[in-house]
Amino acid sequence: MKTKNVNELLADLEPADFADVKGISNLEKVQVQRGDLLINLTGAGSIGRVSIYYGDDLPITNQHIARLGIKEAYDEGYVAAFLRTWWGERALEQGVAGSTGQINMVNDHVRSIPVVIFNAAVQKYIGDKVRQAERLQACANALSISIAEHFAGLVKNPIPAKFSWVAKKEDLDSYRINPKQYDPVVLDLIQRAKDKCARLDPLSALVGVRKIAGGATPKGAKYFDKGVLFARVQNVKPLRLDLSDAVYVDPLVDEELARSRCSAGDIILTITGYPGTASLVTEEDLPVNINQHSVRFNIKEGVDPGYVCAALNSRFLKYQVDRLAIGGTRDALDYPSVGRLLIPRYESEIEKNVGEQARCVNAAIKLSQRLTTAAKLLVEALIKAQLTEAELLTAEKALQAGSDRLDRFILSRLNADGVDGQGPALFSDLDELYYLLTLAKGD
Repeated sequence: MKTKNVNELLADLEPADFADVKGISNLEKVQVQRGDLLINLTGAGSIGRVSIYYGDDLPITNQHIARLGIKEAYDEGYVAAFLRTWWGERALEQGVAGSTGQINMVNDHVRSIPVVIFNAAVQKYIGDKVRQAERLQACANALSISIAEHFAGLVKNPIPAKFSWVAKKEDLDSYRINPKQYDPVVLDLIQRAKDKCARLDPLSALVGVRKIAGGATPKGAKYFDKGVLFARVQNVKPLRLDLSDAVYVDPLVDEELARSRCSAGDIILTITGYPGTASLVTEEDLPVNINQHSVRFNIKEGVDPGYVCAALNSRFLKYQVDRLAIGGTRDALDYPSVGRLLIPRYESEIEKNVGEQARCVNAAIKLSQRLTTAAKLLVEALIKAQLTEAELLTAEKALQAGSDRLDRFILSRLNADGVDGQGPALFSDLDELYYLLTLAKGD
């Protein structure tokens, strides 16, 4: 694990790097255990960042990360959440030393950081929010694997890739002379899918009345901290929009770009940068607009948009995107190519099930991120006396007794600004949160 893996409160193994551990004599000192805290000791912009690892893979770290094991008397999730608060971050910053480009933090400073300690049950209540976030992440990963397996048979045992090939006359397209258009690997996969009686519909046949539309970059590229979400390529992730580094445009610009304005149930598909990544727009994402590096479209009635979004993110479609993307300096999909992407079709019930899994992945990842935010906000609320230990202690006892009423009440008071602040609620649908937590527990 490197500093790039210590980003959000939950440590992420992706993107992963690998190393041979045979030559490491003190492996136990660099091996990360479940529940360990990780702190970046170097790196401008990321130094002092804290994550907690809840995986089972026992990865190793390098000299740029401090690994902390928390004593059993304290809750590791709570400690991690505290270190991500304003007070925790300021305490960590005090240990930063060095010149620009060579700043670092030493382990002795990390050990000396004071941590505000509350009642053990209160720590557990907050730490459980972090662990619930990890459960939702794991649930989303499991569902993503299930979705991928649904389409896996379409790309099983592809023929070996070739460096050169001869296109068949019947495959020639009057408007396409680029070699990838006639890649025998992709053409063979498509033919095999047809031979298996899989129905392949061009995306253009599934698009609704609003058709395929692309956006544009606002004049002067002026962005704001709030307004209408302006989804860029980096915000378009498989099945969902990632708003962690979102920018916004004002309503007037959104009006000028009305053709690319999104609605709930729309699919946003990247066409440059990383062409072929598809996100499903949800009600809580709105309002959303896009730039010229993506297109948006709705799906006609009777076809599940979640299923189409899942299919677009499959390896079978990735092969097709690589075949159809063209360009000089970088590959891109043009609008006709987007419409020509072939979507495998199955029985309605199967597509509905895959679509529901896609929506669950979308919601689980977003709610996981909000639970880690909630943990941090709860610590801050205790420190600022916006909540009392007694309130959280009572809620924890009620949860142990099987009642989530007080927990719901506390979570309903949270928004992006803290407790009882301005702005939209942190959790817009608590029923969905508890449903997914139950689903994750079952997994």
